[in-house]
Amino acid sequence: MFCSRCGVVATDEARFCSKCGTSLDEDLDPLARSTHQPAIAMEADPLSFGNPSNRWWVPFMGKNSFPSGYEWLEQRNTLLVCPNHLVLLQGDEKRSGALDIIQSMGLVGSAVGVIRNLKDAVANKKFELSGALATRLFEEKLMVWCRKSDAVIWRYHEKPWMFIKSSSEQLYCQFNSKAGVLHACCILWCTAEDTGHGKGDIEGFGCRIVDAGSNLPEKKVPEAMAASRAGIPD
Repeated sequence: MFCSRCGVVATDEARFCSKCGTSLDEDLDPLARSTHQPAIAMEADPLSFGNPSNRWWVPFMGKNSFPSGYEWLEQRNTLLVCPNHLVLLQGDEKRSGALDIIQSMGLVGSAVGVIRNLKDAVANKKFELSGALATRLFEEKLMVWCRKSDAVIWRYHEKPWMFIKSSSEQLYCQFNSKAGVLHACCILWCTAEDTGHGKGDIEGFGCRIVDAGSNLPEKKVPEAMAASRAGIPD
């Protein structure tokens, strides 16, 4: 039989509901007891990602154009590296004006990268993406997310220059969205397109890293990346 209050299944011998404690006395209509079904409210659990350990400002690319409402993925947005997920939020935070001045003066590279990483780490401690907020952003098409197990970093080893070895990386994600799964890639760092923020902590993403190319001339790296993107689903 079923509890008339919460609908949980109870044995015929039970006098009280094991879940809510409602009396299951025999004066309850036997027919009603045997046929009553609980009203089930299927509400999705709020999204929960935990506190991010790092964040990146990156534009994503797809094999083809993204669906309506998600064109913003192709702009520079904020990628949060959470314990088990990668979360992409529409828009990017403005960086310190002093850092922009330093970069405009040509003082770019690792020094600026260290300062920015420190600034980002401080900001991360104050950042909290609550389940309710994440769910609202997801419903309004302002956020997409991916399990780290569904993401992979492709690494392209470049031809050594003066015995100096370097590599470029591209992140592939299967983003969950209101429009379904979106297959997207972003270049995490490339010597041919260095933006001054340094290479960053690639291993810190916690995603699987695979070798997608070796001994590539620097100018061939973008071509190799494009070839990888051509193989992802539509």
